Amino acid sequence: MEEGIKESEVGDIIKSSSVVLYEWSASEYMHHEKTADWFFAAGIIAFGFLVLAIILKNALFVILLIVATFSIFILGNRPPRLVVFAITSRGFKIDNRLFPFSTLDHFWLNYDPPQTKELYIVSQKMLMPQITIPLGHTDPNEIREHLAKFLEEKEIEEPMSHIIARFLRF
Repeated sequence: MEEGIKESEVGDIIKSSSVVLYEWSASEYMHHEKTADWFFAAGIIAFGFLVLAIILKNALFVILLIVATFSIFILGNRPPRLVVFAITSRGFKIDNRLFPFSTLDHFWLNYDPPQTKELYIVSQKMLMPQITIPLGHTDPNEIREHLAKFLEEKEIEEPMSHIIARFLRF
């Protein structure tokens, strides 16, 4: 029996390997330091909705508000982690997760520093229709150059949730 890789396995390795064309790292989201005033305002808003839920006698709404408020306070204080993004010959890679180009539809670069520096990729999957990737300090023209080889560039409006989150400094 020979040691090493069998000839039939070589084809599988070649198919599964991909060449990294461009790579960068960025925070998973733009972090805004939250002051005590921010948490106080969020608490006042949550309390107002809690009063409304009690007036409406909606127990499910009360439970949802408690969970949502607790989650917002925890996530609002959590610092972002550093994520590695890559454009490869097979697809778009986020850390160790590969999104093959065959499952992606088109992309758009929303670049208006210092407010927005994001890449939007529209997926063909129903449960993940749009992927938002922060650009960090990378050059958007290089990303456009590499992605245009595989995907069509189509304008995508910034999601309203992103605009609201930026306004609320979340």
